[in-house]
Amino acid sequence: MVQFKARFDPEAKLGLRLTLIVFAAVLVAIPFGLLLLEVVFNGPLTSLDQRIANQQNAQDLRNRDRVHLAQFVTQLGSTITLTIIVIVVAIYLAVFNRRRRQALFLVSTAVLGVIANNIIKAVVGRSRPHFSDAVAHALGKSFPSGHAMNSTVVYGSLLLLAWSPLRNARRRAIAALFTAALVVAIAASRVMLGVHYVSDVVAGIVLGSAFVLASAAAFRAWQHEGGHLPPSIERAPTLSEATRTTRPSAATEADAEVPEPHRSSADIGRRANG
Repeated sequence: MVQFKARFDPEAKLGLRLTLIVFAAVLVAIPFGLLLLEVVFNGPLTSLDQRIANQQNAQDLRNRDRVHLAQFVTQLGSTITLTIIVIVVAIYLAVFNRRRRQALFLVSTAVLGVIANNIIKAVVGRSRPHFSDAVAHALGKSFPSGHAMNSTVVYGSLLLLAWSPLRNARRRAIAALFTAALVVAIAASRVMLGVHYVSDVVAGIVLGSAFVLASAAAFRAWQHEGGHLPPSIERAPTLSEATRTTRPSAATEADAEVPEPHRSSADIGRRANG
């Protein structure tokens, strides 16, 4: 029991960090590995993928309302939306909250996730579903889904950053369920629009989850070993602190408003006698 608790202790050497790394490795090695093999060698799953894609395209042609809904949801996982979210949250953490390591974690995890996704897409080279009467189009390769993976990385990282401040099991459960529902909805919208196969989005979620866990473990290890940002960044004041520091006090403002030549002769005499 003691050893089990130690596996989830953030302060124990190789405790929570080792657990996260192992879990991330299992996520990649088993489900993602199986999906990758199916796609590369055109296994039975690819036939199921195509049947589902055909069904989704037929439903899109009959019901345009579901297409509009899917187009709205899919924007929540677009590159522009995720980039704006990362920039805004990173600025808030670094400039207003002095949580610069967490800002670095968010930015670096998001950027490296995009790079990893593009590399894997190029290596696997799977083409997207193709229909002559498609309701939506997308560029690039299909496996794994960029929307699904990048959404998992960004929203998953935000969930980790909000975990400690929530400080309540109920709030944490709601946040986790909301994040999971959002990511699944974005992934489903890609299949509904006919721009990805089911295996693409499942692989994106799995790989994105593993990427977040591995990145969190790496940052915990870095912090545990005394990792620091450059001193000029670590010690830089927040925006509110900088404003308070540069704002002159009332006494200073009064002195600044009275130039030396305009002081009274009595005051000058007292200074000379002093």
